[in-house]
Amino acid sequence: MRSISTELKVGVFALAVLSVLAFMTFKVGGLEWAKSRGYTIYIYFNNTAGLDEKTKVKVAGVDSGVIDGIELTKGRARVKLMMDSHIKLYRDAGAAIKSSGLLGDKFLAITVGSPDQPQLRDGDTIENVKEVVDIDDMVRNFTSFSKRFSELSESLNELLGDDETRDSLRQTVSNMREVTASLNRTIDANDARLRKLLENMSSMAASINSLVEKNSDHFSVAVANMKDFSGSLKSDGPELIENLNRASKELRAMIEENRPMVKNAVESMDTIAKNIEKGEGSLGKLVKDDRLYESINKAAEGVNKTISAVDRFRTFITFQTEYLTKPKDGKGYFYVTLQPRPDKYYILGAVSDPVGSVSTKETITSPPGTIVREEEIRKKIEFTAQFAKRFGDAALRIGLTENTFGVGGDYFFNRDRGKVTADIWDFSNDERNAKNPHVKVGVDYFVFKNVFVSGGVDNILNKKWRGGYVGGGLRFEDEDFKYIFGTIPKIPTR
Repeated sequence: MRSISTELKVGVFALAVLSVLAFMTFKVGGLEWAKSRGYTIYIYFNNTAGLDEKTKVKVAGVDSGVIDGIELTKGRARVKLMMDSHIKLYRDAGAAIKSSGLLGDKFLAITVGSPDQPQLRDGDTIENVKEVVDIDDMVRNFTSFSKRFSELSESLNELLGDDETRDSLRQTVSNMREVTASLNRTIDANDARLRKLLENMSSMAASINSLVEKNSDHFSVAVANMKDFSGSLKSDGPELIENLNRASKELRAMIEENRPMVKNAVESMDTIAKNIEKGEGSLGKLVKDDRLYESINKAAEGVNKTISAVDRFRTFITFQTEYLTKPKDGKGYFYVTLQPRPDKYYILGAVSDPVGSVSTKETITSPPGTIVREEEIRKKIEFTAQFAKRFGDAALRIGLTENTFGVGGDYFFNRDRGKVTADIWDFSNDERNAKNPHVKVGVDYFVFKNVFVSGGVDNILNKKWRGGYVGGGLRFEDEDFKYIFGTIPKIPTR
């Protein structure tokens, strides 16, 4: 038998190696020529975020297709998917771009949807798409937020930076601690009484319940008797009316019989009344003494008016300051709120307005004829006087707002700790460079009982002065004002 030559052995070995290398190349590269093409699905993205052709498409983490092409259509990316033929997608299927790790490759994740929906066919489009978050936009938004938060921190630091404000806050906290401690001592001291009162109330409720249970039969009998009485009243009505007529006749006869005695009694009463009218006797002197009557009447009227006024009238004093981003200056407020009823109150106040007055200065420079105008903004004290009516959690205000007619509204929340407020005034555009009325919208919130912070947008309709504001203030109820408006007459003790 003829032996195989060395050249043939080398050639067969080389062909085998080439075959193995070709198989591994197609396997690793995903080029499976024997695999069916599947069907085509389209998806539209605003940003493909690194997707390329031949990127894998996965369903529940399993390779289920590849991206067959990406093209730009009307400003959006149109992604063409080649899905495996055995993968079934439905109308509510979803798509999202994901990463295999923090630094991993991108892939397209598909959710198949609900089998109750119609199945997607070749050439259909997946509508439920989750766009990828742009890291650059997130960084820009976070930078802007950090800048605004820094400005707010600086404003609060300026507001609470002086020693007087810190001492006031510290004193307020100390007072709240003392009030809490006093309340705890009061509760501890009266704990036994409260417990005994609750026990008595529980015992009384049990007694009433026992009484009702024991006399339930009597109550039933009483109700039945009332029903019987009403039935007999319907059946025996004519006879009852006849009996009443007979009784009225007998009563009339008895009055006629005793008329002389009644006449004498009336004459005696008339004589007593005349003696009282003349001022005779103790009762007559008491009735005829005008000074005593007037004193008692005036005292009663004074006590009634005083108690009523003190009980209803409340007075609040508010100190508030704000920092305006335009014109980058502070604004101060002082308000006195007079509240005769819970649903009606009056607001009187003064405002230090940084854009209230604008002065113009003209300077002639060389070359001759050149005029330079300089504007200087000066603060101006303005006054506010409003009438407010409250309807539940909302209130409407109308009157004088910073020297001009204005209206406003408030919405209270969280048991009046917070308030959303909106005001509009200056309809005649008196402010410098103001082409529209002054509109202000903001929020006030009490962080403590008497301390609140505020923030919002000021002068929304005027571009020159439009900007945000942040501030805070103190608001407390003045008991001295309350008693000035309703002074109770004091009886001297010495």
